[in-house]
Amino acid sequence: MKRLSIGLMLAGILLAIGVVVAFGARHVLDALLSVGWNGFAAMVVAQLGVTLILALGWYSLLPNRRVTDYAILYWGRLVREGGGRFLPFLPVGGFVMGARAVSLLGIPLPRAAASTLVDVAAEFMAEVLFAALGLAVLLAWQPHSSLILPVGAGVLVAAVCAILFIALPGRGMRLVRQLAARIGAGESRALGPLSRMEAEFETIYRSKGTILFAILCHFSGWLGSAAMSWLAYRLLGVPIALPEAVAIEALLRAALSMTFFVPGSAGIQEAAYAAIGGLFGLPADISVAVSLLTRARDLVIGLPALLLWQWLELRRLRRERQPQPT
Repeated sequence: MKRLSIGLMLAGILLAIGVVVAFGARHVLDALLSVGWNGFAAMVVAQLGVTLILALGWYSLLPNRRVTDYAILYWGRLVREGGGRFLPFLPVGGFVMGARAVSLLGIPLPRAAASTLVDVAAEFMAEVLFAALGLAVLLAWQPHSSLILPVGAGVLVAAVCAILFIALPGRGMRLVRQLAARIGAGESRALGPLSRMEAEFETIYRSKGTILFAILCHFSGWLGSAAMSWLAYRLLGVPIALPEAVAIEALLRAALSMTFFVPGSAGIQEAAYAAIGGLFGLPADISVAVSLLTRARDLVIGLPALLLWQWLELRRLRRERQPQPT
């Protein structure tokens, strides 16, 4: 599995290079440089602000939460995103890393893992709602687009899956067990004994209002991601309307969700940005520059979080290897 993931990631990187070259590497580079440090800093700050909302959704799901847990989950969210976008793993690898990271700072691992999986389900439900909103914008702007039927069908199927997972926690738990068995012994051990997660799942699922609040937080986060696309295009000198940004981001997420098996959506994101931006008359080189700009932003944010996680893991290993006093 890991060899396949590495191979797909390398192929995606080659695809990304090909996309940049195809649409003019010089034009893409000039566009990136035109943003400047102030513009790039604005994108970083905006992403950190959106993460505040995403961490709040995760925090609301945590049973017996403490005030200090919010800061821990905020950092764990950065680890989750960084691991999923820059390491050669399927997205589930990022989920495991985020749960592992917060457990190092005092949140029990079964609770961290259970809340992570419910949070991921809530985020998926919010993504479905966001995709539906983007589809509505596309219908208003381009009612004859060939994308309406496939995107609409995808939204419908995804909505059914999300509702089943939220409404039927028992079946969701069985799916989690099957998934853990497939992702490899190392990652399964990293989550700890899955049987201990059942009590945490039951506690979380008793509060449907909390899950709805988490969905609302994630929906707000998706709207924030659309606002950041709007900001990126404006920084690159191509002003677009906010509804356009919502439609572009929603269609982009729909495309990326169908290619989840490519780690970090390497290459896929660049090609999708160029294709979807073209539907709204946006220059392909600018759309590719937006994709690369968001990757640079995510790297600046995610790399320190991942390094801190690795340092904490090494410190834990050293403590475990120290001889115990007799």
